[in-house]
This record gives sequence, C-alpha cells and structure tokens, in this order.
Amino acid sequence: MSPPGRFHRTVLPSGLTVIGEAMDSVRSVAIGVWMKVGARHESAAESGMSHFLEHMVFKGSRRRDAYQIALSLESVGGHLDAFTGREATCFYARALEEHLDLAVDVLADVTLGPRLDADDVSKEKQVVTEEIHNYEDTPDDCVHDLFADVVWNGHPLGNRILGSEASVMSFTPEQLAAYHGRHYTGGNLIVAIAGGFEWPRVVDLVARHFEGAPPGAAPAATPRATDGGREVVHHVRELAQQYLCIGAPGLRQEDPDRYALVLLSTVLGGGMSSRLFQRVREQEGLAYSVYTYSDSYEDAGIFCAAMNVHPSQGRKAVRLTLNEFDRIIGDGITPEELASAKAQLKGNLLLGLESTSNRMHRIARSFLYSGRFIPVEELVRTIDRITSADVRDMAARVLDRDRLSLVALGANAHGAFSAADLNHREVA
Repeated sequence: MSPPGRFHRTVLPSGLTVIGEAMDSVRSVAIGVWMKVGARHESAAESGMSHFLEHMVFKGSRRRDAYQIALSLESVGGHLDAFTGREATCFYARALEEHLDLAVDVLADVTLGPRLDADDVSKEKQVVTEEIHNYEDTPDDCVHDLFADVVWNGHPLGNRILGSEASVMSFTPEQLAAYHGRHYTGGNLIVAIAGGFEWPRVVDLVARHFEGAPPGAAPAATPRATDGGREVVHHVRELAQQYLCIGAPGLRQEDPDRYALVLLSTVLGGGMSSRLFQRVREQEGLAYSVYTYSDSYEDAGIFCAAMNVHPSQGRKAVRLTLNEFDRIIGDGITPEELASAKAQLKGNLLLGLESTSNRMHRIARSFLYSGRFIPVEELVRTIDRITSADVRDMAARVLDRDRLSLVALGANAHGAFSAADLNHREVA
C-alpha cells in the first residue's frame, strides 16, 4: 500500500522535475528520463525525428563513444534502453542502488549531450530505414497504424513514430541539433525513479549531473484530436491472412470513465476467457490471435478489436465481432464477468508493483498526464465502484454502429470490405 513518505517530488531551478517512489524491500533502482515529445509533436518534415534522435543518443555523447555507452551499465550488471511513443520519449536504466551515481551520470550524458556526428547520422539512416522496412513487412503491426489513420483522421496523434524512408533520409545533424535544443529542456524533463534509494541523494545526483539542462518549457500543445468519420478501408495485399481492426475513438487519459472502458475491453478481448476469444477462436476456430485494447492519450483515445484470419473467413469474423458488440450494448455483462474483469485488472496493477521498472513507468505517466501521483489504492477504488450498468453504458457510448470503423489488410478473397459489412446484423 502507500505509507507516508513513499512518494517524493522536487522541482529544480531549471524546471526539471524529479519524482520518486521508494520501495524499501529492494536493492535496485529503475530510473528514467522522460521528455514530453513524440510523434504527435512533429511537422511533416520532422516525421520520425523523435525516434531517430532516440537512436542517435546511443551513437555517442560528448564524453562517451557508442561502445562506452553500451558498456557503462552492462559492466555493472545493469541495463540501459529507450523508447519513443506518440506523446513522450524515455531513456531509462536499471541498476543496483550502489551504482545510482553511474546511472544518473550516463542518462544525463546521453540525453543532454548527444554528439550527432555527421557520419553517425548517415549510418543510422540506414539502420532506421531497415527498421521501417521490417515494420512494413509485419502486417499485424502496421494494420494498427492504418486503423489509427482512420480513427484520428490525419491528426498529428496518428503520425508514424518511425517516420517514412523519405523523411528519415532527409535529416541533417543541424536539424537534429535544433530539434534536440527545442525539446530537451529543463521544463520539459521529468526524471522518475523507483526502488531502494535515499531521496536527498537522488535530488543531489540529478541536480549535479543535469545542471546543464537548458531552461525552457514544454512544447506548445498541438491542436486537439478530433474523431474521424465512420469508415471502411481495405488495403489489398497478397498475404496469407487478413488482418482486421474493428473499433472506434476511445477516451482521453484523464476521462473519469476511462476504467469502465478498460473493463469493457477486458470482457471483450482481455484474455482466453474473453467473449471474442471464446467465440472467434474457441467456438469457430477462425483465428489464432484475437484481442482488444484501449489506448488513451492527452486528448483522445482509441478502442480496437483485432484479429487475423484466413481471407475467406474475414466477413464471418467481422460479423461475429459486431454481434458481440451488440450483445453487450443490448444485454450488458453478467455479474460474474464484471467480477472476473475487475480481478484481472486489479491483479495486473498489483502484480506490477513488484517491478521497479513498472513503478517508475507508472509514476512518470501519472505526472505526465495528471500532474500528480495516483496511488494504486485510488485506482483500485475507482475500479471497485464501476457497475455492470457502467460497462453497458460505455459499450453504448463507444461501440455504437455509427461510430465504428473497419480496416482490413490482406487479400480480398470475396471482394473488398465495404460499409455494408458494418451494417450487417444477426437475425434472432
């Protein structure tokens, strides 16, 4: 649970915010440097630049070359990595508490002082281009971006995290340095830590190693995302399977009803006991993988049911999915389903508390979106208050046929999907 003094927060003169969650039972720490910059903050000419800069940070800094960066944490049994999302970029490390000074030093070195050498930029363009090609050859990944194109209707929130081959090949060291200078500023940085630590020491280390963080605020907000219209798109490619996404705009991160949607997603496609898994896979044998997800961002969200099936079975799979949507809207869910979904969700939250990395990610995202710590106990209380009627109302709100879109990627064995496929209803 959350004893007094477990959460900490300090804002340094540069505007950099340091947050931490103490875990007395562990000897390790997970520490991350978070920037509120991602794909949605990029112009067309900058498409993929947040992700490319994430790569370049590991190519060398002012004090370390690429090998020294790679060796720094590994040589003491630690780990160093990074990721880029739609709204944030994070560089993070795991290490024993005794090596916290080294972890903070390395993270400050790479995030504040990337070398951005012209030869390294040229080489990394080839690496990222191959990453893009690999992504494009993975239909069960790229179908989700195609679905986001429809749901977010050209809004920057749907920007490709990797960018395009053309945009990446156009980047120059000067453009990367300018982008870094605009976004890697004190007011746009959060250093989050979870594990076994002494808070005064953490603040001292971050203040000392990040003293070079330039002043500056978070980037200006991009226009609010607007929902795309109801649409059916079939991207025809000669693939062995059809990859399907059926869904609608979801809820923003701070929507008070967001956890009702998470429970709805759990009931529909949150595991092997879920309705869609049982109906589409177990009873009909149409798909190996079938699942749902609800992703939320600052001002928008997305809800999706996804599966891949043989092209000849695509329409049947879509009809079965729509039928399950209609059943929940019409009949709601059973008390047993509600209890099971709540137990699954709370279990995931509580099991995550055993990981320093999970705790570090959770408190960082809490501050990025809410500006405060959100104790797990508060989330559990929120989940416990949700009723079957709340989930049914959420289904009617999100899964109404007039809001749904369908995106297919693959062969059109019996003709491409059309709007009529979203209008079909089972006859009682």
